[in-house]
Formats: sequence, structure tokens, C-alpha cells
Amino acid sequence: MAKLITILGFLENKPNMKISGTHNPDTIIDEVLFLKENIELSPSTLYLTTTIPKSLLINKNNILIIVNKANEDLLFLQIETTNSIEKIYKLICEFMFIEYKLCVKKLQIYNSLSSCNDINKTLNICESYLNNPIFILDTSYRIIGRSIFANSIKSSIETYNDQAYLLIDTVNLMKKDKCIDNIYSSSTSFFHFSDKSLIFCGIRINNITVAYICILQENREFIEEDLEITNTLSQTLSIQMQKDNLFINSSGLEEEYYLMDLLKNSINNLNYIEERLKNIDFKLNKNIILIVIPFHQTYQDYRHNFGLKQLIVTTKNIFNNCISTYYEDSIILMISKEDDEVFPENTKTRFIDFLKLNNLKAGISFTFQNVLETIEFYKQAAYTLKLAEHLKIEGLLFYFKDYIEYYLFHILQFTDNSIEKIKLHTLIHPLINKLIGIDKKNNSLLLQTLMIYLDNNRNVTLASKNLNIHCSTFFYRYHKIEKLLEISLSNSDILFNFELSLKILRYQKSN
Repeated sequence: MAKLITILGFLENKPNMKISGTHNPDTIIDEVLFLKENIELSPSTLYLTTTIPKSLLINKNNILIIVNKANEDLLFLQIETTNSIEKIYKLICEFMFIEYKLCVKKLQIYNSLSSCNDINKTLNICESYLNNPIFILDTSYRIIGRSIFANSIKSSIETYNDQAYLLIDTVNLMKKDKCIDNIYSSSTSFFHFSDKSLIFCGIRINNITVAYICILQENREFIEEDLEITNTLSQTLSIQMQKDNLFINSSGLEEEYYLMDLLKNSINNLNYIEERLKNIDFKLNKNIILIVIPFHQTYQDYRHNFGLKQLIVTTKNIFNNCISTYYEDSIILMISKEDDEVFPENTKTRFIDFLKLNNLKAGISFTFQNVLETIEFYKQAAYTLKLAEHLKIEGLLFYFKDYIEYYLFHILQFTDNSIEKIKLHTLIHPLINKLIGIDKKNNSLLLQTLMIYLDNNRNVTLASKNLNIHCSTFFYRYHKIEKLLEISLSNSDILFNFELSLKILRYQKSN
């Protein structure tokens, strides 16, 4: 079966054929016959004739008259051609047979939803029709599915922790050729010809591209029909991914796959992460923090998560250089800046207003530099919220720096593996790490000065004596520490955190 408009479009694309006259384009045609006298007309049959039988006094949408010259006064559908009626009949029958075979292929792909319940098996069915390798990639260029032929292809692909990704050079080439733009802007499949012939098609959920199909011309040349099959595959995969929740189940934002890889430790190569993050509007600067905002979804179905998406968009506008995702019933934000103060006061005020307005709370990690340790600092922010709740502390913002000792008390109560522990070195205060960096760079002794000062109960005379320096030299170093770290060493809370960090350092050194 085929729509009348599709059949007429096929005929009109043939040389020296012109269609005119009124018709219903949505008429479904099951067969084609020659028109005869006294025939009982079927609404799903296309009738061919060279003359109108006298007994037929009214216009019919599914009668096509083959003429050498069209008659404008005739209301019937006409095709102006030099071909015989038999030739037109043969062309239409051949076209309808091709359409029927295409329809069967599409049906088999759709049926895989219930018969296979597996993305790769659906790809294999589609590959049997396209005879070319098929890849499915998420928006961070990670390969999430591939057909049998595609499994044998290793070029343009690299693997980290058993996860396959497109080579950065390939991604850059796709961007240069505007291929990525086309994937996101087009709702249907398209051919892409560069050094290789490819078919691309976005997989869309709620009008957001969450992944895309890439088909490589490897075994046979592409034909127009391949685009139709790819469109069907895209629609089928969209349904399958929603059903299996294979996409990131929140905003559909391109960036969230990158952050999820970091949260799940999928990649352990820093250079590769930095290269990958260049693909999105996020700059990995010197300092990073993670913010965790608990948010329970009202709907598991992606299409209804408008509230969640709006919250994520709002927080991104507050922090600017920020990527986000939804993970373990929380909105996760990664913010990166060159400044030591990643979370300045003016931003903090806006963020608190946002939390208050939406009745939310947020846990904030230490500042860190090594993006490979993202999961550790995620734990910090998440534990901070749990500890604040356990201690019945009211508020909107909770900083891990204020809860380190409570975290240590907390893990003492769990001797088994029921609690996921944070790596000890990540509990060291970021300002202590900064001081270590300054000493290393300038060959100075500021950390040692601070350590001796705290070991001697903050007694300047004893500290100076143990350091074998004059009191004026000690005070020079003391004030230099305050200036470099932008703190006051008379602040007892800061000194308590520093003392704890220095004890961790000493413990690590002894091990």
C-alpha cells in the first residue's frame, strides 16, 4: 500500500510526465487496475484509463487519465505523458512492490521493540537491510550500541575503561563540516559526504536530541531508501531508549553525559577528558567544585520532567561556566574557575534565593583541581547533606569543610562495607593544598611554619625557637600565609580545619 501523493510524486519525477487535476493526497492505494465500464469502484484502488466511461458522471479522486495533452476543463486527475497506459501501469506496480518491501522492512524494525527488547538486536535487523555498519552514539560521542559489522571496525574509535568513544580528531572534523549542527537541527536522516560516505540521524525524545545514528558506507553504496529505513530506526530507538531508560533520565542536555562519565569513573585519562570537554561550552579551569541538590522526580517519564529541566537551566544561568546532570535523585553541578574562590559572595546570594524559592538544599564539596577525582568530591557534597540532616541542622547551603570531623565519626560506626568511604587525601583542606603548591613553586617553608605554630599551641615564641628563626621572621611568614590564603589565622574554625588536614598529611607521610 502507498499514499496517492507518493505514487504521483514518483511518476512526476520520471522524464516527460506531468500531473494535473484534483485529488486527495492522503488516499491509501492498495492496488492498481485498468478502468472498465460498469466496474464497481473501490476507494483504495487506483484506476488507469485513457478515456472516461460515459456511465461515470462524477469526479473520482482515484481515477488517473493518461493523456498526451492535459484538458484544463476536465476535473479528473490526469497524467500528461507519451507513455502507454500499459507502461504507466507497470511503473506504478513496480513502485508499489518496492514500497511494500520497504513497508515490511519498517514493520520488522518496529516489531523488534517487542520481539528483541535490545538495542543491538534492533541494529542487527536494520543492518540486514542496509548491509552497512551502524553505530549509536550519545551526545558526548560515546558509542552506546553497534551492529555486527560495526563491531569489527576499530578505526576512528578509542576505548577507555571498556567504553568506546569517537576519536577527538573525528569529532573535530564532524564539527568543522557542520555535521554536528545538522544532526541537532534536522528531524530526519541525511547523507554526509566527506572523506567517507555516511548517514546521520538524530534520536529525539521530547524534541531533544539525546543520541544519534551513524551509518558507514562500507559494504555497499547508499540508496535513497536507506534514509527511510534510518528514519524508522531512529523512531524505534527513541521508544526503546525511553522504555529502558538508557538515556540520561533527566534534562537531555548534551553535557550531562560528560559529567556522568566522571561520576562513574568511566575515563581515567586526564588529557582525553580535557579534550572531550572542549566539545561543549564548558571550560575546565584550575579550580572545581561540585554541588549536590537533592530533587525527587515526580515523574520517571522523561517527557514530564519540565520542572527538573527548568531548575537545571536556572542554576546554569547563576554559575555560568557550569555543567550538570541528574544522578542518584539529585541535580549535580560542576563549576570551574581560575579564581580560588569558585563560589563568590554575589553568586552565593543569587543561589540562596534560588534554593529558598524552590524549597531546596545544597551540599558543596571542597575545591579541587584533579577532575579525575570527581567521584570523591561528589561523595563529599552528598555526605554533607546527610550529616546535616542527621545532626538536625537547619539551612540551605552546607559545606563539607564544616562537616569533616562528623564524617569521620560517621564512618567509625560502619566497620563493614555498607558505607562508601572517601579517599583520605581528598579530606585535606584546599588552602593547605594551595600552601603546599606555593612552597613547592617558591622553595619556601610556609607550611612548615604553620605546622610548627599549631604544634606549639599557637605560641609564637616557642614556634620561632623550634624553627630557629627570629620572631620578626616568624611574623613575616605568618602574615604572608594570611595574605596568600586570604584568611585570618586568628579564626579558630579555620585553624581547627587546618590542624585536622595537617594531621592527615602527617598520617599519610608516616604510611
